[in-house]
Amino acid sequence: MKSHLPLILLCALIATSGCKLKVDIKGDSENKPEMQAWPVPIETRIYSGAFTRNPEEKALRVSGLAGEFVSAQVAVRCDEKLKNLRAELRGLKSESGATLDDSAVRVRYGAYLKVDETMNLTEDPLLEVDSVEAPAGRAQAVWVTVAVPREAAPGVYSSVLRVLADDQRPVTFDFSLEVLPVKLPAPSDWTFYLNIWQDPSGVARAHGVKVWSEEHWALLARYAENLAAHGLKSIMTSVVYDPWKSQSGYPFDTMVEWKYPGEWTGAASDKFEWDFSIFDRYVQLMMDAGIKEKIDMYALVMGPGSTQDANIRYLDTTSGQYRTAELKVGEPRWAEAWKAFLPALRTHLKEKGWFEIAELGFDEKTPEVMKVIFDFLLANAKDFRVALSGGFPGDERKWGDEIVFHITEILDPQRWKEIKPLVEKMHADPKRYVTLYTACNPYYPNTFIYSSLRESRLMAWLAWSWGFDGYTRWAVNAFPENVWEQPNYKWHSGDMYFVYPGPDGPLDSMRWELLRQGIQDYEALHIAWKAAEKAGRADLLDNLRRAVEEGSMLDACHVMPPIAEAREAVNEVLRQLGPALE
Repeated sequence: MKSHLPLILLCALIATSGCKLKVDIKGDSENKPEMQAWPVPIETRIYSGAFTRNPEEKALRVSGLAGEFVSAQVAVRCDEKLKNLRAELRGLKSESGATLDDSAVRVRYGAYLKVDETMNLTEDPLLEVDSVEAPAGRAQAVWVTVAVPREAAPGVYSSVLRVLADDQRPVTFDFSLEVLPVKLPAPSDWTFYLNIWQDPSGVARAHGVKVWSEEHWALLARYAENLAAHGLKSIMTSVVYDPWKSQSGYPFDTMVEWKYPGEWTGAASDKFEWDFSIFDRYVQLMMDAGIKEKIDMYALVMGPGSTQDANIRYLDTTSGQYRTAELKVGEPRWAEAWKAFLPALRTHLKEKGWFEIAELGFDEKTPEVMKVIFDFLLANAKDFRVALSGGFPGDERKWGDEIVFHITEILDPQRWKEIKPLVEKMHADPKRYVTLYTACNPYYPNTFIYSSLRESRLMAWLAWSWGFDGYTRWAVNAFPENVWEQPNYKWHSGDMYFVYPGPDGPLDSMRWELLRQGIQDYEALHIAWKAAEKAGRADLLDNLRRAVEEGSMLDACHVMPPIAEAREAVNEVLRQLGPALE
C-alpha cells in the first residue's frame, strides 16, 4: 500500500501557510497564491514570517470608553507580491441605530526597520498612506484605530473590515466596537502624569529645516498636537545651549539667548541680557495644544551623570560672535552667571504666569554634584521648584518637587523598601510628582523596537501597582542620523524616540500607541475604582485589585502579564456601574 505521508505533509503546509493555493482537482491548476489575513492582538508584533493556526478566524472585537482611542490589528500575507494592499472600515452602526462617522476611523500600515539587536526586520512605524505593497511571503501589519467620540452613545457598533489588494479576493472581518457607558476625559485632563522629553532640534534636523524657522515651527505644532493626543503633561525647554553635551549626536539648541557686550570673564554679570522669545513661543505652542501641566528647564549643569561641566554659550554683542564660557558647578564664575540669570528667569516666568509650574531640571546627577547645586539654590533661589530625573532625589535640606526613580530601584527589594515611604509621600502630595522610568536598561520591561509591544502598555499598570503618578522617559523625537535605515545610535533601537519623522510631521509608532493604550487603561481603572468606592462595592474593588495584580505581574510563568484580560475586568466593573456615573 502506498504511503499517504507526502499528501499529509502538503496539506499541513497549506493549512499553516500565510497563503492558500488554489488547486483544481481535475488537473487544471491556476497555481495562483491567494491572500490570507487574520486577527492579531495589538500587543503582539507581526514579524515577516508570521503565520496563523486559525486561518478561518475572521472576527475583530474591541471595546473602550467614549473618548478612547481603540485599535485592532490584522496580519496579511501571500506568497506573491501584494500590490495596492489596503483596508476599509466604514459605516459603524449600533443596534439602536446610532452611528459613528467614518472620519473617526484611521487605517495605517506597519513599516519594517532593520533592527540590529535581533537581526530581525521589525514593524514599528505606522504609515499613513492609502495603500502599501507587501513583498511575497512577508506578513504585513494593518492597524485600524477608532477615535471614539466622547458623545458616542453606549452600545455595540458593527461593520465589516475589508482587506483588499489588486488581483486578489477581498478578505472580510466582522468588526464590532463596544462603547462602554462611561466617558473618558480629554487627554489634557487625564490623571496619569506622562513626562516624555522632547527635542525640537531633532525635529528640525530630521525634517531638513532650519532650527526655529517658520517651517520648523509649523512642524513643531503638528508634533505638539500628536504629543497632546497621547497624554503628554510636560514641556521640555532648554535655557542654555546644548545642556546634554550633544549626547544624541547633535546639540540641543537653546531657547534662551544669552547676550553680553564683549567677553565675559566672570565680573560685571549684571551686563548679561536674555532673549526669551523662543522659549515663550515654544511653551505657548505646547500649551495651545493642551500640554500645560509643567515646564522643565535645563540646565544649571550638563547631564547626565557625574560631570560637573556647566558651559554657557553667549552672544558677544560687540563682535557679533558666539563665545562659550567653560564652567564647572560650584566655581565662582558659575555662581555669578546663575545669580544673574535666575532672578531674570523668575521675573519673566511670573510675568507670563508660569512660575508655579516651572521646574529646574537635572538629569541623573550624582549626590556630589547635586549637593553643591542645592547649597547654591537654598542660598540664592530657594523658591524655584526642582525636577530630579534619576540620580540624587534630594535630602532633608531639599527634596525634589519631581522625583523620577529608575525601574531597577523598584525591582530591587531592599532598595524599594528604602524608597517606598518617599514614593508614598510624593504621591499623596498633589503639588509634587513621582514617576518611574526606564532608560537604556533594563532589557525587560522596556520600550525598545525589539521589545514586546505589551511592555509599552505595561508601564502604566506598573505605575498604578507601585503607587506612582506616572512614567518618564527620554525621548520622543531625538532622532538618529537616519532613523529609517539605522534605528539605533549609542543606545538600543527606539531608545531615543516614540514617533518617526513623516512627510509633514510625526508618524506614530506601535510602541507609542501601546503606551497610550496603557494610560487609557489607567484612566479607566481610576474611574472604575472611584465608582466602586462610591457605590460601596467591596466585591468590585477586590476584582479591580486582582486585575491590577494580574496586569502588572512580572514573574508569571507566561512571562508577560495578561493586560488585555486585566483591562476586560476593569471594563466589566464599568459596565455595571457606568450608568450611575452619567
